[in-house]
Amino acid sequence: MATQAYFMVNVAEKFWQEGYPRIFKDLEAIPEVKAIERVNGACDLLIKVEAPIRMIFVANKLMAKEWVKRLHVLHVEPIQPESYQGLSIDDLMWLKRVTATETTSETS
Repeated sequence: MATQAYFMVNVAEKFWQEGYPRIFKDLEAIPEVKAIERVNGACDLLIKVEAPIRMIFVANKLMAKEWVKRLHVLHVEPIQPESYQGLSIDDLMWLKRVTATETTSETS
């Protein structure tokens, strides 16, 4: 199963003037990149990534680009809403803790 994440990227100021065509071309050359959105707010670009390997390898590819000023990674934790319908936030948090504990004990 592939790992999904969103990368929030701040673009270095000197690249604002020339626009984003070069940046988009660089991103399209990375096979793990599935979608690119220009946004206003906490970052300049929101990049959806799906990687069959560890996400850090994709992050390192991006950090090597001279136009990347800052990069934040948001890991996607998939849920099946129909399975959890009717559960409160407290129930969901308890379930997450129990699942994390079971996963940790299995890997030990």
